[in-house]
Amino acid sequence: MSRNLSFISIHPQFIEAYFRFGVFKAATRLNIQLHSINLRTHAVDKHGSIDDSPFGGGDGMVMRVEPLAAAVRALPKPGRVIYTSPSGRLWTQKDAERYAALDEDLTFICGRFAGIDQRFVDAFIDDEVSIGDFVVSGGELPSLLIADSILRQVPGVLGNERSAPDDSFGSGMQGMLEYPLYTRPLEYEGHKVPDVLLSGDHQKIKVWREAAALEKTRKLRPDLLKNPSKN
Repeated sequence: MSRNLSFISIHPQFIEAYFRFGVFKAATRLNIQLHSINLRTHAVDKHGSIDDSPFGGGDGMVMRVEPLAAAVRALPKPGRVIYTSPSGRLWTQKDAERYAALDEDLTFICGRFAGIDQRFVDAFIDDEVSIGDFVVSGGELPSLLIADSILRQVPGVLGNERSAPDDSFGSGMQGMLEYPLYTRPLEYEGHKVPDVLLSGDHQKIKVWREAAALEKTRKLRPDLLKNPSKN
């Protein structure tokens, strides 16, 4: 796993707030360094300008290439540079597992406004990815979501080493959704915990969970099944 994760943003405080919780906090205990870079420190003028109106007209503003390039070049080792955008390919669990296995630093570009200058994308971006077919106000949340998905694959970040493989889409689930989960109380407003989960028979529980995961996947995400009609 990379030893440095850097986030280039005009809202560094937003990014830094997440560093104190969950997998981000756990990752720092493993000597993974998290960095938040304020893009405005690389602004093109004393007013802190980092954007301008688009050539050819149109609504919104476009983030300029110079401050973005300067921010990346100022990093000792930017490693792979990731840009989250609705135009990117869809990020998946397999991507998270692949990136977690890389011995390379990662830099996230958190876009804002209408987008960023294409010349920066062409020259600096290694991977342009999307978290779904919808638009949010900036790249901070998508970048943090992707970083979270990567960090939880790193051994030692989660409390239980089986947690990540047994998540939905994980290798332990063969790409399916996770089976339904239950805890106390045994009965709630007439709804009971399935008897098999109380049986103590681990083989029967395993068979039940596999069948329940398949049914849940068929119902909610049939696209994940290679041959839904045959399962």
